[in-house]
Amino acid sequence: MGRNPDRNPNKTFTKILPLEYERLSICEVSMEKHRTHRPVGGPDPEAAEPAHPAAGGVLFHADDYGITLAQARAILALSDACGGHGALGSASAFANSPAFEEAAALAAPHVKSGALLMGLHLNLVEGAPCADTSDVPLLVNERGMFCHDFLGLARLTNGSQRAQARAQIERECVAQIERFLEAFPAQAHALRLDSHQHTHAIPAVFDTLLAAVRSCGCTLSHLRTPVEPLEPHLARRRAAPPVNIAKNTLLALLWRMNRGKLPSECATSLFCGVVLSGCMERVDEALVAAFRSLATQRGQAVEFLFHPVSVPRAQCLDPENAPFAAACAAPGRDAEARALQRFPPISQRAEP
Repeated sequence: MGRNPDRNPNKTFTKILPLEYERLSICEVSMEKHRTHRPVGGPDPEAAEPAHPAAGGVLFHADDYGITLAQARAILALSDACGGHGALGSASAFANSPAFEEAAALAAPHVKSGALLMGLHLNLVEGAPCADTSDVPLLVNERGMFCHDFLGLARLTNGSQRAQARAQIERECVAQIERFLEAFPAQAHALRLDSHQHTHAIPAVFDTLLAAVRSCGCTLSHLRTPVEPLEPHLARRRAAPPVNIAKNTLLALLWRMNRGKLPSECATSLFCGVVLSGCMERVDEALVAAFRSLATQRGQAVEFLFHPVSVPRAQCLDPENAPFAAACAAPGRDAEARALQRFPPISQRAEP
């Protein structure tokens, strides 16, 4: 299998025009191989259950937690609730990171106390799989690293090898869920999920992910709806990168095929994090207020997705995967970290 070519994963998105966007109804549904196994027993009875915000509540979230231990520490330092300074209240972790176990142990006391919501950041596009590479050959290159981006996965799961690809994706999803539950066993009964590059929006990946959750005997309590309403941005008359508008449109079109498939117990939130992806430091209190107002109308909380804290390129999950390594090391991630320190802690935020 050939190496992942150095290509721009956003190139094709620019061909998609957002003309149909406003007709869409968004958010309708309220390295080393690791041995994995299902957690034994239920959650720790002494563990506090972190509460998802109520309708109109705000959740400032960090994806990509645990690339390195230093990055994990820096992310936790963006949370007043975790003893740092900032509004961060939620994170999702890479179970396939070599630093996952140490990063999870660092976060565990805060998760157990209810100070921090933690989820699995399902990763099918960067770094090494949790499953053995011989079990997922369609997903990896000759270096044993994931070799598809979002569009590559979409093609793979709808091509001539789609049956084998979907089986291998489910196998990898199970491996990542099981490794995550080794660190956070209470989540077997309240699993929070999102994905790297929002790949769970691809209908075939979405279906295999739900099958993996069932296979692991988990209860899915929250899944990101990776589609962002434009109304709050239009009301602010703030320009957004056209490629991000195109991404958001593609995600909206794909997500239409996933509606109605979520388990009834699974919650979703209004979402902000695609339109300003790569420049979430532009989020200000006025935009937060606009999203809160819309979220209150829809009876949902609102999640603001940040990618804080840059990581040296050599320490990224796959330094040879140029597009992903460049994003991981981008200085804009440090700007997003500083932005999280500007917002007041959730406990000090007035009701909408």
